[in-house]
Amino acid sequence: MATIDTTAEASTIDEDTVRFFVWSVWNLFKTTTQIEPEIGAPYLFSEFQHRDYTGIIGVSGSQKGAVYFTMKRQLLDDLLIMNYPAMKSQDLSTEEMEEMRTDYIGELTNIVSGNVRNYLGEQFLISVPVVVAEVDSNIHLNEGKQGIVFPIEWSGNQCHLILGLEKQP
Repeated sequence: MATIDTTAEASTIDEDTVRFFVWSVWNLFKTTTQIEPEIGAPYLFSEFQHRDYTGIIGVSGSQKGAVYFTMKRQLLDDLLIMNYPAMKSQDLSTEEMEEMRTDYIGELTNIVSGNVRNYLGEQFLISVPVVVAEVDSNIHLNEGKQGIVFPIEWSGNQCHLILGLEKQP
């Protein structure tokens, strides 16, 4: 659940960057699953309770901040099995499956951010992904700042793209 602080300053991210991120997530689902996701109405936040798995990419250069892509285990498992069908027949240990999940959410976040970098150019610098895999924890933006949450629905499951970016002068 997001905490909305109406006194906080909204992100100064530009519209083209937002469009590129939304397109990148839409394209990721469409090309890997052949099913179009539905992108919901965005809203502002200063804190959010992440889903079971969250990939985080730090951004610097023309934009500064972070990109978060968060989803429940079931959605992540569905995507993994669709893209790696052999997994279904393999007898993976709990540790191996968990490693696959954390690698995959990091890779999905990296693909989304990397596609945006291809459009925005070399001044849009991205870090390697960091993954948070905990239930019931909150992620906070810098004090006094808000980001934009984009709810995404795919095949009856919901995930979120979260942009905590500011355009740099």
